[in-house]
Amino acid sequence: MSRKDYVAGLDIGTTKTCCALAEVDADTGAIDIIGVGLTPSDGLKKGVVVDLDATTEAIHTAVEKTQRMAGSVTIKSAVVSVTGEHISSLNSRGVVAITNPDHEIRVADVERVIEASKVIVLPPEREIIHAIPRGFVVDGQDGISDPVGMSATRLEVETHIVTGSSVFLDNIVKCVHRAGLSIDGTVLESIAASEAVVLEAEKQLGVALVDIGGGTTDIAVFVGGEVYYTSVLPVGGNHVTNDIAVGLRASREEAERVKIAFGAADKSLISPDDTFEVTQLGTESPIELPRKVLVEITEPRMQEILQMVRMEIAKSGQLDMLPAGVVLTGGGALMPGTVELAQKTLNPSVRIGVPKDVGALSDTVASPIYSAAVGLIKYAAKEQMGLREQEKTGTLKQTVVNFFRRLFG
Repeated sequence: MSRKDYVAGLDIGTTKTCCALAEVDADTGAIDIIGVGLTPSDGLKKGVVVDLDATTEAIHTAVEKTQRMAGSVTIKSAVVSVTGEHISSLNSRGVVAITNPDHEIRVADVERVIEASKVIVLPPEREIIHAIPRGFVVDGQDGISDPVGMSATRLEVETHIVTGSSVFLDNIVKCVHRAGLSIDGTVLESIAASEAVVLEAEKQLGVALVDIGGGTTDIAVFVGGEVYYTSVLPVGGNHVTNDIAVGLRASREEAERVKIAFGAADKSLISPDDTFEVTQLGTESPIELPRKVLVEITEPRMQEILQMVRMEIAKSGQLDMLPAGVVLTGGGALMPGTVELAQKTLNPSVRIGVPKDVGALSDTVASPIYSAAVGLIKYAAKEQMGLREQEKTGTLKQTVVNFFRRLFG
């Protein structure tokens, strides 16, 4: 029977903290979600920890809920998402000489060239989160995804490097440790979410993932199957909530309720006769208002967020070169009319991305709010499978080489 590993994903967001636990098949990498836990969170602002105690408590609560659903499994460690305005990215290039006597590229050479691509000028307060290979070049021949075993004198790689503030990252780590967990790894939220909701065929064609969260909107652009550009905007669903609170003179809690129940990003989708009730500050009884009053608040803010997304994708140079369009996910994608507004603003081809094919709890996690947590597990499983395949391939190739050396001297 296949060996099973347990992997937990921890998505620490501005408005909610989500934990997911899965059994991962060690041979195939297939995942089966066996527990999820979701809890409100107010210890972060725009993806950055502002209250250690509140964030720690949210993590602890989400993990407890997940363990109760999973049964007898205890979560001791997790893969954790990171986001925030402090995140930045760039594409870098590394070059190394192949000095092996037989000029065969080995796993160590691949690791060496990736390390060479990470030699960039960084302020002392920043650190590298990811160095993701986008493609290798062997003696001038590009378009190579796995150079191990090839003969060459020179190996090059282009990597997508994601960096973040060491202080802000350390605070996330501190909260996770205070909640009693160790960290298996940190993953940029947009990259994690893409693992759960973006198809490999879409990544090959060219696609943009837009994860609209509470305090941030995370963007990842994929070209040729690999990540090409990432960015984090310091705006999200909380800004819509704040606008409603100000416009209707209501508490943030009441504004959030009204937004979820009656908000829309496109006024053409609502009827002129639609109404809603809201309790304003200083009053005990709710009042009834036309729904268009609310949508006149929510639509402009959602339009502004999507315009900012458009400008960010334009910075990548791929705005008009995304045949697979845009995949929207995150809690902000649930607002009615968001797809229609995104089709007008970003790309005619827009869809909502939700996690699928994740085992018995597929229906439970079939919502954009679970994309990052499920994606963290898929990312970890994919990395583990990649390492195992790399080890197997390297061993097999060396065995074949040794056989022919013995055969032909």
